[in-house]
Amino acid sequence: MQFDEGAWVALGFVIFVVLVWKQASAALGSMLDARSDKIRAELDEARKLHEEAKAELDNFKKLKAEAEEEAQTILANAKAAAERIRENAATRAEETIARREAQAKAKITAAENALVAELRQKASELAISAAQQVITDKLDSKASLALVEESAKQIAASK
Repeated sequence: MQFDEGAWVALGFVIFVVLVWKQASAALGSMLDARSDKIRAELDEARKLHEEAKAELDNFKKLKAEAEEEAQTILANAKAAAERIRENAATRAEETIARREAQAKAKITAAENALVAELRQKASELAISAAQQVITDKLDSKASLALVEESAKQIAASK
């Protein structure tokens, strides 16, 4: 078996391709391995970030629920406080009205009593004046003296 030049060139070319293929496949394999490791690391990082994002989302949902609950509590407390204030204001208004009615009644009663006292005083002054007029017109000195003595006896008897 003889090899001619074409066969040697073909054999050299095949050996060259096999050697290049081994070197290239090792370099290509290490390059692909490095790329797959990089992709795997990026996927792991993405998973980790996704889990952290989910945890933050859950945390924010929890905070939102707590804030809504607190807002409802504050709103309920504010409504209760407003109701108490309204009730207190109504009670104070009723007390004020009752107090002013009592004051008005007391003033009316005092005015009535003052008017009655004034009328009694005027009536007594008028009666005294009329009695004085009758006595001076109808009494003589003898009847006058008898009247004074009888009044003195009544005063002495009442003591």
